[in-house]
Amino acid sequence: MWFPLLFADIREDPLRSPEVIWGVAGLTVALLVGAAVIYAVDRWRKRAAADPSEASATDALTSYRAMYESGEITEEEYARLRDRVAEKVKRPVPKPDSPVGPVPPVRPGERVPANPPAPPPRAPEPPGTA
Repeated sequence: MWFPLLFADIREDPLRSPEVIWGVAGLTVALLVGAAVIYAVDRWRKRAAADPSEASATDALTSYRAMYESGEITEEEYARLRDRVAEKVKRPVPKPDSPVGPVPPVRPGERVPANPPAPPPRAPEPPGTA
């Protein structure tokens, strides 16, 4: 009984029905909103992970430049402030040394052991030296 329906001439295009059009529009909007949220979270994560001294240095330089352009400070004061900020940015941040010692470099594709070998024991100091 249903066999003749397979070859029936369907004149209405199913892609032109309002349900399909609104469904596709809703999916498109949902994908665009999702992409915008992912982009915003990624920018926020990268900004939070960035060195705060670099961000504050950039903000400071921007505010000093605005003060110079508005005439609140002279060119010499601006140059002095800019040099001071540059010194802070160039100064390396000390990193704590690892108690185990230096970690050997890992080549691409190489697996890192979960428990690296212990460093060799120190030789005992001779008596009388301190």
